[in-house]
Amino acid sequence: MSKERVYKAFIVGLQEALFETHGEMALALNRIAGRAMMKYIKDEELLEITGDTANSLAHDVKKTIESLGDIGDVLAEEKKNTVELRIVECPFSDVKRELLKRDKVPVVCPFASLVLKATEETFGVRMRTASIDIDEEECRFVMERLE
Repeated sequence: MSKERVYKAFIVGLQEALFETHGEMALALNRIAGRAMMKYIKDEELLEITGDTANSLAHDVKKTIESLGDIGDVLAEEKKNTVELRIVECPFSDVKRELLKRDKVPVVCPFASLVLKATEETFGVRMRTASIDIDEEECRFVMERLE
């Protein structure tokens, strides 16, 4: 079994266990794990903000995720009070697909904290995650300005 399949199997098992043992609280636990992952990304200096536009945000998030694994595309669109960012073929997609096959809802994309932090740093304003939509092919984030 390849290293990637071992990682996938472990993450699928972990997500299932969280879902079965904690129900809705699994969301909170995943968010805490996302913050820990964001700390790792910062400590390893993997996030570099290169501009202040939706295009630079997409580029910076893609570059950071690429440093952690394979990824398809990252697309961002700035609107009046929101920023929408989509991660196509997210490295977490295989795990999401497996959980959906097992009727387990993936509770959160592990990149939620990264997306929020990068968006705040890119646009220089506090943001909140207004919504996260996860399907088999992509993760879609909508961040809303707080200021």
